[in-house]
Order: sequence, then C-alpha cells, then structure tokens
Amino acid sequence: MTVSVAIPLETRPDERRVALIPKLVERLRNSGARVRIQSGAARNAGYHDGDWSEVDILDDFASLVSGVDIVAKVAPPTLEEVTQMPRGVVLICLMSAFQHLEVVAALRERHITTLAMDHVPRMTRARSMNAVASQATIAGYKAALLAAELSPRLFPMLTTAAGTVKPALVVVIGAGVAGLQAIATARRLGARVEAYDIRRAARERIESLGASMIDTGIVAEGSDGLARALRRDERQQQIDVLGERLSKAHAVICAASIPGRPAPRIVTAEMVSRMLPDTVIVDMAAATGGNCELTRPGEQYEHGDVLISGPLNLPSHGAVHASGMYARNVVNLMSLVVRDGRISLDPGDEIVARVVLTHAGHVHHLPTAGLLGLSSVPFGEVDHAREDEEVPDDGDDWLSGSDEAESDEPVAATKLEEDGVHRAELSAAPALERETDREAEPSHEPLHETEPEPEILPESQFASGHDADREPDDFTVINGIGPALQKRLRGFGVRYFSDLAALDADGIERLSAQLELDDEMTEGDWVGQAARLVSSNSSSSS
Repeated sequence: MTVSVAIPLETRPDERRVALIPKLVERLRNSGARVRIQSGAARNAGYHDGDWSEVDILDDFASLVSGVDIVAKVAPPTLEEVTQMPRGVVLICLMSAFQHLEVVAALRERHITTLAMDHVPRMTRARSMNAVASQATIAGYKAALLAAELSPRLFPMLTTAAGTVKPALVVVIGAGVAGLQAIATARRLGARVEAYDIRRAARERIESLGASMIDTGIVAEGSDGLARALRRDERQQQIDVLGERLSKAHAVICAASIPGRPAPRIVTAEMVSRMLPDTVIVDMAAATGGNCELTRPGEQYEHGDVLISGPLNLPSHGAVHASGMYARNVVNLMSLVVRDGRISLDPGDEIVARVVLTHAGHVHHLPTAGLLGLSSVPFGEVDHAREDEEVPDDGDDWLSGSDEAESDEPVAATKLEEDGVHRAELSAAPALERETDREAEPSHEPLHETEPEPEILPESQFASGHDADREPDDFTVINGIGPALQKRLRGFGVRYFSDLAALDADGIERLSAQLELDDEMTEGDWVGQAARLVSSNSSSSS
C-alpha cells in the first residue's frame, strides 16, 4: 500500500493557489506516493487537468478525500470540508489558527492531525519549508505594484521634453521578508524609498537595498535581538517621528505582522490626516486587522484625500509562482513526516513538534488552545497532569521571516506497509538520535531557541517579600489572566496578589511592556481585582 495524497480545489473566496504542481507530483510518485487531484484544482495557478500525468482526477471533494492519508491544501478547510474528511487523516495547510478557531475545534473533534505550515520554526534546517516567508515574498512584490498602480504619481524620475518628473517617495513600514521585497520592488520601479523598523539590525538590510532608514531614536529590542513592546513614551516618540516622515510620502506600504496574532497598529488616524493629498496606503496586514487604524480589510476607499487599500491574500494574486513555492514547502515538510514506509510524527524533531497543531483530539499549540479555553501540552508529551504548563511559543517578532530557499531534493520514501488500512498509521515515535541543524541564523535574523531570561521587577514594586516556602497565588482567578500569562507574570517576579495590588501607574506601564500587552492590564483592572482578592483573603483569614 502507498501513501495517498489528496489535492483539493480551494473554495475560500479569492484563493487561486494550489498545494501541488505537476513537476513535484513526479517526485512524490517516484517515492511511492499516489496523488489524487480534484478537477480544476490548479486552473487558476496556470495548470489544466491534462497537465497532470499518472494521477487520479476526481470531480468532488468528498470522493477525493475518501480513505486518503494526507490532504494538502493552501487555505484552511471549511467546516463542511472538515466533516467530509476521514477521521485521523493528516491535513497540511496554512492554518492561521487564531482566525479560524471554529475550524481548529472541528479538526480536534474529528481527531484530524493538522500540520500548520505557518508554524514552521525559523531555523536554517526549516528554510525550505518556510511557507510564511515564501508567500511573503510574493505579497511584498504585489503590494509595491499595487501602490504604483493606485498612485496618481509616477514612481521613477523621468526627463522629457515636457519637463522632469521627480521620483515618488515610498515609505515601507516593516523590514521583514514582505517589507524587504516591497522595498526592492519599489526601488526597481524607480521610487525613492524610506523604511521603518524598530530593530537595530534592520538598518543594514534596508540600506543594502538602496533605501533610507527612518530613525525614530528608539531601539525596541531585547538582548536576543527580537522586538519588544514599546513603552508609552516610546510610542509617542515613534508617532511623532514617523508621522513627520509619512506626511511627505506619496505612497505608504504597511508590512508589519505578528505570526499568530493581530497586526500591530502603527499608522494612526492623526498620521493619515497629515498626509499629502492623493497619498496611497497599501496595508498588507489588512487580513489580521491592519497596521493602519483606518484600514478596512478587503476594501479600498478614500479617507479625505488619502486612498487606503486593505488587500486580502496578495500571494494569491501571483498564483502561478506562489503555488510553485508553496508546493515545494509542502513536499519538503512531507519528507519529515513520511518515513520508512509509514507516516510517523517524531516529537523529537523540533520542526515536526512545532507544526503539529492538532493530533489525537488535542490542541498542541498553546496560544490556540488558550483561545479555545483548552489545556495544551507539547506534542509527544504523555504526562497529561502537566497540561496546564506553558510551552514557550516561537519568539517571532512583528517583522519576522527568512529568505526562501527552494529545494529540489527528493522527498523521503513514502511507501506504506500492506496492512489493509485506508489511511496511514500515525505514531508519536520516540525521538531518534539525529544531527539537528543548530546553525545560528544571520545576524539580522537571530535564532531564538529558548526564552530569554526575564527582567525582574525591582523589589520596591512589591508590597510583600517572597517566601520560598509559600505557594504563589493563582492569578487565573483574575479575569483576563490565563495559565500562560500566569507563568510569564511569575517569571517577571510577580507571585502574589499583593504584588499586583501594589503597582502604581508607572509599575503597570512597565509590566505591560514586559508582558508585551497594550492596555489589557488597565482595561481589565488587574490591580483592582488583585487588591480586592488581597482584602478578601485578609478578611477570611481573620
């Protein structure tokens, strides 16, 4: 029996990509895999049904996925598609879990194993599987072209008999993969480009592409090189300096994102009001809320004299090359989970452990589990008594990404043993001793394997001393604090209700920045809640 892989037609609106291309099907087939394609699945990516050789072509989704081992998609499945997928099947897709919680819950209910392509860790060995980076490359290119198309100004300098046209000024916010591609494309179109990033290491990357770095005087990064939350005074300084530069721009491309979280709000309404007439804003982060507070996801409208565009799924607009890059990412990931004639999920492999979102009725990604109100354990952890412990999540900052490296190395053998089973046997195999690639990332993209040592708040901030023999208080009784936040609070030295209750305004602001929160502490009145708990405990003890 061979591994069967199903490639469905994407049904979500404006999704033109496909998870596999004919060239790579041959690689899978040579490794013993059998591929099924839904009719018309790759039409929008430039391929007709006749372009596929030695594959089964089926007309409907239910027939396609019946009895298969792996379903490879681009976008998350719909709830209807989840109900039609076999229990225990392996799903590979870009999940965007925090935006599709109801789908994650349905996948968990059906014991479907979900390998989230957007959870691939940022490490050298995983670069050929990094779908977030590959698709961000397409998005940055398309965003720059969209800005040029929407702007009433020409981007390059032109010298003609009718006079000289000065080059347009484009400002790019965020110097991750998408932002850097937007910078490079805008420069190729002839525009003058300025870019903004809150990390020190971004300057070299920005300037290497011929753009100028906007210096706000703020370096908001920790010792690990990752961005940290801004303090209130730093935010105001950022607004002042960035707002002044945006007021001179002809086009603004927003490319700042936080994997698995809403996009950071950087461009305020006040900044927009100061922009030149006919300025264009292209907000690449529209799908996750937008970097501009006036962005309307999926819409294009004028706010005063400024045109604001919130495009969704920009990679899909370059479906031919986006599909090819994504398909390589998928096939390279499959080489890790299909070995020795069977599907095997090795919890000892960091890449596998990180991409497993759901498996055997559990959610293995802590932030997603928290949003669903569920407990989570690391993938492969069998001691369920530890389900409430936090697993350090990927320390991505809001400008993450790595260069995409395409690979044509053959995928590992995928032949299954003849056992009469219609889908692959999944096994959380013991960790295999193997040489893992721990090479340090380039200086502009630090590898963050473990959580940095948290900064401890000054003892003067606390009303009570810390007794090693005294159990810390349970902060989860405070509205807005879950197990993950509780562990982080304790890491910063906040162990008792009295510690929170004693915080003044400056202490609240500093702790909010350390926890990378915005106004949650103030809006949720954590200090007030803690004070009431201290008072209640004192009354009950007396």
